[in-house]
Amino acid sequence: MPTPPEALAALQKQFADHIRDPENNPAPAGIEDRRLAIYRRLFLNNLSSLFGKNFPIARKTVPDDRWRAIIRAFMVEHRPTTPLFPEIGREFVRFLGDHPEHYQDWPWLAEICHWQFLATSVRNDEAEPAEVSADPHGDLLVGRPIVNPTLKLAQYQWPVHKIRAGKPPTEPKQLVLAIFRKPDDGVGRMQINAVTGRLLELLQENSGISGQLCLERLAGEIGHADPAAMIEHGSRILESLVRKSALLGTASKQATA
Repeated sequence: MPTPPEALAALQKQFADHIRDPENNPAPAGIEDRRLAIYRRLFLNNLSSLFGKNFPIARKTVPDDRWRAIIRAFMVEHRPTTPLFPEIGREFVRFLGDHPEHYQDWPWLAEICHWQFLATSVRNDEAEPAEVSADPHGDLLVGRPIVNPTLKLAQYQWPVHKIRAGKPPTEPKQLVLAIFRKPDDGVGRMQINAVTGRLLELLQENSGISGQLCLERLAGEIGHADPAAMIEHGSRILESLVRKSALLGTASKQATA
């Protein structure tokens, strides 16, 4: 015979299973269906509204019945890897990536949701670019370039940064995008090529090296025929990244020490 805690846990699971998937999971005995219907509607409607706000382009693109079907599938088929409520958007993006069969009419849906989730993550990032100790006029080759701590990179198969409600993309296009929060709290977005993306990755992975050493490593990786020319061109790229606030400058002497 189950103990009271075991019985309660079983009842809670039966209730949760029914709310998520009422067609395939019977309701707990002894509860009026009218009351359960309130919970069923609230759960589905709250998730639908939440994801609609987090992913407005997806919500405005997908018809109501199909959108609710996707939300229901998320409730039934997905098991989150975190209990943190602010991470539920990431869980929805992960679900879309794992289950393209639910939105075959919009093959770019998972990627636009991922892009919008990155924008939300950047806005909510606890790092403060304005408080980072960096010299915006420092020598980016000799010094140590400081990457904006909120910067995130992503590679897509569709031009997600150009997708608008009512204006879906007509064909896929591979690209690399960067997104970050500027020192003035505005959000910066950039389309960059794969080489610049790798340069930013190397700077993120090797925060203690100079700009020149990073460019030398990059030249070796891509097999550039003229490393000196690569470094000269790379210097201009570093400067442009500082102007756009993807880089914040070079480490100050105090920070370096």
